Amino acid sequence: MSERGRTDLSHSRQLLQLAGPLIFSNLAYTLLGALDTIFMGRVGPTELGAVGVASALFLAASVLLRGTVGSVMVVVSQAYGAGDTRRIRQAFQQYIVLALLLAPFSLAMPGFFAVFFRITKPQAAVRVLALRYISIRAYEIPFSLISKAMVGFLLGIGNSKVPMLVSWITVAVNMVANYILVFGKLGFPRMELAGAAWGTVVSQVVQVTLFLFFVFRLYGKELGLARDFHIPSWSQIKAMLKLGFPMGLADSVDLGAFGIFMTFLARLGTIELAASQVANQLNDIAFMPSFAIGMATSSLVGRSLGEGSAEKAEKYGSAGLRVGVLLMGTLGLCYWLFPGLFVMPFTSDLQVSVLSRKILRIVAVYQLTDVIRIVFCGILNGAGQTRFTGFTTLASACLIFIPATYIGAFVLGFGVWGAWVGPLTHAVLLMIIFGIRFRNGKWKEADTIKLAADPGQ
Repeated sequence: MSERGRTDLSHSRQLLQLAGPLIFSNLAYTLLGALDTIFMGRVGPTELGAVGVASALFLAASVLLRGTVGSVMVVVSQAYGAGDTRRIRQAFQQYIVLALLLAPFSLAMPGFFAVFFRITKPQAAVRVLALRYISIRAYEIPFSLISKAMVGFLLGIGNSKVPMLVSWITVAVNMVANYILVFGKLGFPRMELAGAAWGTVVSQVVQVTLFLFFVFRLYGKELGLARDFHIPSWSQIKAMLKLGFPMGLADSVDLGAFGIFMTFLARLGTIELAASQVANQLNDIAFMPSFAIGMATSSLVGRSLGEGSAEKAEKYGSAGLRVGVLLMGTLGLCYWLFPGLFVMPFTSDLQVSVLSRKILRIVAVYQLTDVIRIVFCGILNGAGQTRFTGFTTLASACLIFIPATYIGAFVLGFGVWGAWVGPLTHAVLLMIIFGIRFRNGKWKEADTIKLAADPGQ
């Protein structure tokens, strides 16, 4: 093997060491929503469709806040690469405060989505159940934001094993809580959809408790995480928002577009909505490994830039692309060849199952383009270019994704199949734009490194 080949393999191996546990961690996070879908599939198609719409919209809204807090990873990774312990400690403390400041925004979610449903006009039964689900899950936001700050801190210093462990414990708690509350076991009343929502809230409380324990047990003394605590100034809060809000915006817009996508499909009929929800849940499961590779790439790029090595940062970016295409190409092939195997756990309805298997083949194609987009986005975010990725994603979602979905489904009359033109075009366009930005190399300039490493100064 040539010297270059050995170097490429070394960078790919290091990326996988960080991304591997993170893939399973993010998969566990997706399973929190998938569990609700699986349980509602045993309750009825209306409940299944309602959870599909509500989960997508709630995730989009919560990710706006979670992504903003999660930008701590960019700051910590570059500070870690530079060996700046003080800056790591300061970032940890400031982002915990930011999480608490953003938490009250969860109170506005039910009212916001009530207005949203009046505009989009889904079926009445779906609207009532979806609002009930969102209203309950809003209680989990304060806990999940603190957890996200903890995860960002851990990924910034290269620890993805703790998030993986905590995430799977959370899934186990959620599974048990759902079983008890959805079906009314151990003396609890049968709560069905509401029980699924409360089960997820319970699991989030357990999750943040575990993160606090592990982070302070492993790094509390070493990094002095509780030492010299200062409330961030307004200028520091603005700097965190300037870096983090576009990251949250990009993820939120992307997921929000899928939420609107599902809302449009709710107007086509119960079977179409339920089948699309099953396929979209499998799309989310595939998205989380892609997202993990993007986050791992972002962390390693940020660390390399913090060390002052733009060359190493570029090599980690290329490694992320190789790993992403290989992994998601393999998963996409499985979705294409064996769709029935993946659909089976989500529904026992024959009509829903048949249509879901057909849609899953479109998902297989979508995932391959999407992972390239996500990795390019992760590279740019690791360099601090979050405003470019965030607002470009917003523009594409508003001008391409949503209009193309509506036109394909309703104006041209192609229904479910026409709707998928929106997400496919969106992913390809952003893949090209972010790829051009990566190739021109401007993201490696020193001023963006300083911005990401030293907010509030």
